[in-house]
Amino acid sequence: MGDETNREVGKDLVTLAQASRHLAANRMAEQDWSGVPVPVAGLTLVVEPRYKLKALTEFRWKECFDENGVRQAIEEPPPPAPSEYRTVNSWWCDRYQMTVFVVQDVRGRAELRLGCESRLSFTLRTLEAAAVWPVEAEKKAQQKLATLIPEHVFEQYLLTGHFAEDSKRSKLTYLFRRGRPTIALRQYDEMTNVLCALCLHPIGYYGDTWAGVMCPTDEVIAHLLMMRGSEEKFWANANQHPVDHPAAGV
Repeated sequence: MGDETNREVGKDLVTLAQASRHLAANRMAEQDWSGVPVPVAGLTLVVEPRYKLKALTEFRWKECFDENGVRQAIEEPPPPAPSEYRTVNSWWCDRYQMTVFVVQDVRGRAELRLGCESRLSFTLRTLEAAAVWPVEAEKKAQQKLATLIPEHVFEQYLLTGHFAEDSKRSKLTYLFRRGRPTIALRQYDEMTNVLCALCLHPIGYYGDTWAGVMCPTDEVIAHLLMMRGSEEKFWANANQHPVDHPAAGV
């Protein structure tokens, strides 16, 4: 479907990044550090349960405009059909690279189901979520990170998107990565034992992506400061993914 009068992008219409930028400026003017998460069509917005704007998880875009300014309807997928089964347990099987689900019907009989996830799908959905990140926010976050780590380490981050830091308490090594979960490692002489990927989004994230509602380097800063301040809290609040699971982003 289309409009008789096309609207001009940048004049009559704004992009998701521009909307995010405007909302952030508005919240900062009210001294609210957290901003407002911007929903993305086709992605599930998940926010921290205690977040004051958690009702945004129910928001759905009804229409959008293409690059030519023509209105397009966004159809809501039909709700899933009622099922007599409920999931009672699940785990990741590294041998077959699948998630195994145990489901139970109303009569108590259990069955096994298999779920397959794709790293490429995570990558493509993360690209969709990136539409809500203002570039200025990422640049400002990088400027802040540069004050928190040594200069040569920050240069590594600019060149590769990740850097490592050792914990003086636990002797673990943390590999902080832009747009991916943090990897926790334990080093023994010349051997390295990879423990898991720590996935944590302080405010919220977009389901089945590596994207949080904050720009990537802001989340790197959050991981870094939580690790330095309280490793126990960092581990307690983060999802711990096996490194061979697609969600780990390895």
